[in-house]
Amino acid sequence: LTALRSLGVPVVAATHGKLIGGGIAVLTCADYVVAAAEATFEHGNLVRGVCPIGGYTARLPHAVGPSRALRMYLTNETIGADQACAIRLVHEVQP
Repeated sequence: LTALRSLGVPVVAATHGKLIGGGIAVLTCADYVVAAAEATFEHGNLVRGVCPIGGYTARLPHAVGPSRALRMYLTNETIGADQACAIRLVHEVQP
């Protein structure tokens, strides 16, 4: 995932459906993220007993802020696309 951040060109990601753990980790590497209105986002690692990958724990707080990242990690809440946009996890929501 670190290679995505060092490409030297803007990285745009588009997402739809359910993103859990590693899917969100990839989004945090993108410069601009577009989400479908029905997309949902869940941290997912703690409840599955797996370790976050590729610097996810460092990039998520940078994207959404430390307290929101901690809340996502500890509560494993599922958020919708509009809420993800409001907390700056995604930049745009499309129908």
